[in-house]
Amino acid sequence: MNPKELAREMAAARQRREEKTARQLREARAQAIRSGMRPGSSRAEVEERARCFYPRLNEVLLAEAIDIVCGPAKPTQPAPEPTLVDVPASL
Repeated sequence: MNPKELAREMAAARQRREEKTARQLREARAQAIRSGMRPGSSRAEVEERARCFYPRLNEVLLAEAIDIVCGPAKPTQPAPEPTLVDVPASL
């Protein structure tokens, strides 16, 4: 193994370790939040608990932890307008 290959392999290993560490931190935050919640808690309750546990965590990481616990927030979409359907006269 020449020095360039070694340097590339070391950089790749550092990258894998950083990704693994970040994933473990996300999972640990989510587990801590879950442990403080009762089953069936609303998203608002989860957000409140997460802010209590991690008051200085930046908003992106906090939202990520909340999404792991609750699942991604569903965007609110207006209900589709009902359409008129031709109903046979015999009904």
